[in-house]
Amino acid sequence: MNRVKLYWSIRVGIFSFLCISTSLSAQQLPLYSEYMFNTFEINPAYAGARESVQITSMYRKQWTGFKTAPQSTFLSVDMPIPDKRIGLGIKVVDDRDEITKTVGAQAAYAYKVPVGSSSTLALGLQAGIMNFKSDFTKIDVIDPNDPSFSQVVNSTKANFGTGIFFNTESFFVGLSLPNLIRHNLRKDDAVSLGDIKQNMHIYFNTGYVFFLANDFVFKPSVLVRGLVGSPVSVDVNSNLWIADMLGLGVSYRNKSALVGMINLRILPELYAGYAYDHSISRLNIIAKGSHELILRYEISNGRTALSPRYF
Repeated sequence: MNRVKLYWSIRVGIFSFLCISTSLSAQQLPLYSEYMFNTFEINPAYAGARESVQITSMYRKQWTGFKTAPQSTFLSVDMPIPDKRIGLGIKVVDDRDEITKTVGAQAAYAYKVPVGSSSTLALGLQAGIMNFKSDFTKIDVIDPNDPSFSQVVNSTKANFGTGIFFNTESFFVGLSLPNLIRHNLRKDDAVSLGDIKQNMHIYFNTGYVFFLANDFVFKPSVLVRGLVGSPVSVDVNSNLWIADMLGLGVSYRNKSALVGMINLRILPELYAGYAYDHSISRLNIIAKGSHELILRYEISNGRTALSPRYF
C-alpha cells in the first residue's frame, strides 16, 4: 500500500470511528505556528493595536509529501482610527484539503481603553460568513454504495466572535472566542451517522518581552487552544530578536510538533518569516513536516515613525 492510500485509509478509519459517536466535530479554524507575529488572526481585540496599517498574509502547507495534504491561506488588514480609541480590521480565510474546504471573511472592531500611562485594555468583536464544504465522494471506500460516503455537505453560515487583549510595553495577555455560535453543518435530509458541527473555539495567549543587553530581545510566550470535544492544545514558544533585524524561535506543541522559526525585517516596513513543524506524533510515520510563511507590510500613520513591536 503506498503512502497516499495509507493516508486516506487512516482518514476513513478516523472518520468512521467519529461517526459512531453522537456527533462529528469539525475544527474549521486553521492552525498557524507563527500566530505570535499576527495576533489579529486569533483575537479581534488586537485590531489596530500596532498604531499603523498592517497588511499580513500567511500560508501553511501541512504534511508535505502528500498531494492531498491540508493547506491554509490567510490575508488580513487592520488599522487604528486616528484620534479615536478604535481599531478596525478584515480577514479572509481559505483552509482546504482533498475532502474539505472552508472559505470566508470576517470584519473586526476593537475599542481600546487606556489603563495607566503605558497600558491598554482592548475589547473586540468580529462577524463574518464562512462556507464549509465536505465532498465525501472523494474518499476511496470499500463499499462505493455506502450512502454516508456518497454525499457532499455544503453549508454557508454567519458567525460572531469576541476577544479581550491587555498589554503594557513588555507584557501581553489575551482571551478570545472566534466563533460563538455552534452550527450544524449537515442538512436535515443528508444521510449520516451523526452531525457535523462547527464547535466553539477558545484561545488564551500571554507572553513577556525581556530587553537584554547588546541589542538582544527575548520573548517567551504561551498559547492555549481549546475546542469543544477535542483535547486542549498548548504551544510553548521562545523567540530571540537580534538588533531588531533577525528573529530566531522554537516552539513545542504538546504531543504534536516541534517548530523552528526564522524571521527577518527586510525593511522598516516589511517583515517576512518562515516556520517548519516537525511532527512528534504517530503521524510522523507516514507524513513529513509542515511549512509556513508569513509576510507583513506596515504603513505608518504619518505622524509617528515605524518602530519595532514584538507583539
